[in-house]
Amino acid sequence: MSDNLSWASILIAIGSLLVSILSLISSHRNQRRIVLIEEQRQRERELTALQASLRPELRKTEKGSYRLCLVNSGKAEARNVRVKLDGVPLNEHPVAVRGSDIPTLIGANSEVSCVLAITHDSPRPPYEIEIRWDDDSGMDRVYRGTLTF
Repeated sequence: MSDNLSWASILIAIGSLLVSILSLISSHRNQRRIVLIEEQRQRERELTALQASLRPELRKTEKGSYRLCLVNSGKAEARNVRVKLDGVPLNEHPVAVRGSDIPTLIGANSEVSCVLAITHDSPRPPYEIEIRWDDDSGMDRVYRGTLTF
């Protein structure tokens, strides 16, 4: 009986050891996954800090005129900003106002605007808009959408 008991104790000990080893391996794998996820999040935070984030807004002023506003909600400045409406550069579009151009540099968390001559004789919104810019991320940045009232 004592031989059976000692074999049973050995088998239980071996089983416990195997469970412990499997738990250790599983824990190590999970820890590695968590580290990789945190590293990815850190890279994303660093990239976000280098990016400008532009979006357009069409606003009607108190005087009844219209302004195209470009809002940079990013943490970096946008440089070399280029805008197209309906596939043509903004300054060549029928609603463009001479001398009221969008600045090519937009600071972080700021906005710029220009006057648009939207009249009964000009093309009415919606306009297809494309905005391209450079920032510290080194990536070609672009926004495409539809501009409406």
